[in-house]
Amino acid sequence: MGSYTDLAVNGYALISSKSYAVATVMTIFRETDKKIFTRNLSERNPMVWGTFSPEEDEVERAMTYECQVINVCDRLDVMGYTMKRCRDDYERIRHKQIEEYKSWREEDKDDWQESLVNTLEAVNFDAYLATLKKVIQSKEQFHFLEHEEIEKLDLIRKHIFSSEDFELGFFATDYRSLIRIACSVVPSDAMVVQDLTEVVDAGYYVEGDDVCTMSIKSLIEDHPENAARIILTEGSSDVEIIRKSIDALYPHLAEYYTFLEFSSFRAPGSAGSLVNTIKSFAAAGISNRIIAIFDNDSAAFDARRALTKIELPANIVVCNYPDTDFLSSYPTLGPSGRVDLDVNGLAASIELYLGENVLSGADGELSPVQWKGFIEGVGKYQGEVMHKGKIQQKFYAIISDCKKASNTFDEYDFKDLRALLKVIFNAFD
Repeated sequence: MGSYTDLAVNGYALISSKSYAVATVMTIFRETDKKIFTRNLSERNPMVWGTFSPEEDEVERAMTYECQVINVCDRLDVMGYTMKRCRDDYERIRHKQIEEYKSWREEDKDDWQESLVNTLEAVNFDAYLATLKKVIQSKEQFHFLEHEEIEKLDLIRKHIFSSEDFELGFFATDYRSLIRIACSVVPSDAMVVQDLTEVVDAGYYVEGDDVCTMSIKSLIEDHPENAARIILTEGSSDVEIIRKSIDALYPHLAEYYTFLEFSSFRAPGSAGSLVNTIKSFAAAGISNRIIAIFDNDSAAFDARRALTKIELPANIVVCNYPDTDFLSSYPTLGPSGRVDLDVNGLAASIELYLGENVLSGADGELSPVQWKGFIEGVGKYQGEVMHKGKIQQKFYAIISDCKKASNTFDEYDFKDLRALLKVIFNAFD
């Protein structure tokens, strides 16, 4: 019969594979999710193994990868498997199949083709999702149903439990789409579990194997787009702040990103240099997903004009730090003295997203933006927040304290910083 491993979402056995875990499925985990522990056979997933009588129960050594649904959703969104993508792919494949069956029906006039068309027209994305939620909640299974029993089910369940071409009848080209929509219909604190115990017992893996890392490596060898996303910024301080912020605020996403190291490559930091780096990456044909994020200031928008005549490949996304309400009225210094102005798009470097706690000095006053020269290309003045070095060091100290004691995060205002990181996380949405 062989040995099997299964992935379950909130206890619902979703994807089963023989001998080895599906490599693409393992990309939703990291090695920190790996667990090796002792359990009774009766603690195995009953959807897969059924129940054990007391005399059958015994202790075994288990190996699993486990992650909370909320974190799996974040990881899948980062990889591009957003709910929008799942919906679009599902409907595209569904409509393609409808047209195919309609063409067959016109040629042969068979009743079974008519039935298939009617089913597919009824099973739209929303209808499928609503039924899948009920199926998962009630732990309904199709493996033990006879054909006659399946025929008695409602139209959508019949499609889910009888589809031969798509797992659970969900139209997708990748298992990760099915996992993403399954996660959307269960509680966010539920668990996603890949149970490798049986295939470890059978010798396909050993406990020391980093199964997640091995799977990702095998994918990268043929498909480099499965590698970490590369973040390009204007300067080294941006890299350090973004890296530390993701590591502290979204640790479950940290390994999904890597950065161009300015110190290693002696790369100069500026908006113009970032434009040149983008051009170089595009010309080199690098297949990794690349996120180039500029400051939200005049110099950045002026530099970006050089990219308007270039058709960048789909794996490169160019964006800016976001506008925020906090920066719509921020203290500035210029010929007219200290005046509160909207600095969005004019002077918003990364320091201005670090929160009021960080930007305020010992006197409680915000460190002001000082206006520099006029940039003719965009017809705007360029500004720069004062005391950048002190602001950065204060932020590093605060973020370090927060990592040591997670309950201190609520003491600081990271709203704008989270908004900045969301631009990165949603870059490929």
